[in-house]
Amino acid sequence: MPKVQRTDEALWEECKTEAVTAMGKFSARAMQRAVVLYKDRGGGYVGVKSAANPLVVWDKKQKKIRGIRLDAC
Repeated sequence: MPKVQRTDEALWEECKTEAVTAMGKFSARAMQRAVVLYKDRGGGYVGVKSAANPLVVWDKKQKKIRGIRLDAC
């Protein structure tokens, strides 16, 4: 299974540290924040996220539960 790789590991570590410090501890929410910081600062990814990725599957289920149209996203 192909994996998605970050293009700038040093930037990722910086964003991760900042997010964990801001949130007070390591958590899923802190990692979500780190991803936002990473992308906002020019970080990127190479590769393709699998449709079977657990987070993709979870997100689709949540949108279905909430009645959000999947093609609108």
